[in-house]
Amino acid sequence: MKKIVAMVLAGGAFSALGIMAGRRAKAAIPFGGMYRIIDFVLSNLMNSEVDYVGILAQYRPASLIDHIGGGASWDLYGRTRGIKILPPFKGETDSDWYRGTADAVYQNLNFIRDHHPSEVLILAGENVYSMNYQEVLNFHREKQADCTLVCNPLPTKNPHRFGIVSLDQDGRIATYHEKPETITGDFYSAGIYVFNAEFLLKKLTEDAANPESKHNFADDIIPAMLRAGDKFYGYPFRGYWAYCGTLEEYWQANMDSLDEHTALDLWKWNVRTNLDDSNVSGQHPALFLPTSKVKRALISPGCKIGGIVENSVLSPGVVVEEGAVIRDSIIMNGTVIRTGAVVNRAIIDKGAEIGAGANLGVEDATSGTTGFDLTLIGKEVTIGNHAQIGRNVLINHGRVIGPNQRIESGRIIQ
Repeated sequence: MKKIVAMVLAGGAFSALGIMAGRRAKAAIPFGGMYRIIDFVLSNLMNSEVDYVGILAQYRPASLIDHIGGGASWDLYGRTRGIKILPPFKGETDSDWYRGTADAVYQNLNFIRDHHPSEVLILAGENVYSMNYQEVLNFHREKQADCTLVCNPLPTKNPHRFGIVSLDQDGRIATYHEKPETITGDFYSAGIYVFNAEFLLKKLTEDAANPESKHNFADDIIPAMLRAGDKFYGYPFRGYWAYCGTLEEYWQANMDSLDEHTALDLWKWNVRTNLDDSNVSGQHPALFLPTSKVKRALISPGCKIGGIVENSVLSPGVVVEEGAVIRDSIIMNGTVIRTGAVVNRAIIDKGAEIGAGANLGVEDATSGTTGFDLTLIGKEVTIGNHAQIGRNVLINHGRVIGPNQRIESGRIIQ
């Protein structure tokens, strides 16, 4: 088998995810109870038998680094395989911050050269999907391509956010437009590339020497390949794909994990996570009290359920006291929902406490003002007893909402 190196771009900051990505990289955001978003690409690499992986981390990488550890959770550990975190560094001539996606890989060419690969996979670490990269590699080799881009079929929501691709009859990329106003293609970029190693080194070196470049694959490397007439192909992917670029998309992908009619199946996909992660390890089995009622929900180890949970995802250590009700929500590690509280269409970050009789997600005449129809509660927020929190409210990390206080829909509490 040919030697492959994967470079995972996992350092991005995403303002559209608000406070969810305010203290962590997007790739480190919890997903599906026990997992994090980075687990999907790492599990894909494990299942595809790709043995050498570099993680390009930049924005608030601490939780991401802790979660990945030595890579043993994904069998990326040993004499013939490995994973390495590659943060920005200060050198004699190098910058101390990645200027773009292409520059991030360029600054770590030594990692690639050390392994002498035949091909290099460039992967976004922030999407939810299952893919056997060996199938993409086989397509790439059959076409004798210089580069192959994985692309998803249109339509998709808000396609103007993506690179839009059209293919010729042989699968060669005919046109590519990054974030265009007018959509003129049949596919959009999945942000997954296969490069012949020497070809990639050449393109990155040329790009680094160009003072006019933004040093991004989408903005610079792809147009340069099209201008040069390089052997640039598109590989259509037709499986489940979640971009999670907005709160609504992130919430919907979690809800899809509960739906047996969607293709998102954490068990069949063989998704692994770091069970030694401090947020997961040492948890007792979930406890369901006689008063509990659970319907279409994902309940993680360490949870204690005494109330009603419907169509929701609960991370380890969540407590739902007797008489509390949770519907259509994502509740993260260690959060406590007190007696009689009602939580509806909410995302609640780690370590929050929702007081007895409090009501989150109250619908009223001003509902809909922030556009995503969810209530977002930050880490370690305290909501007092019998407080009333409307729809589309955002409450920042660590804030305290007093007993009986009312927050109208659409408010932002900084």
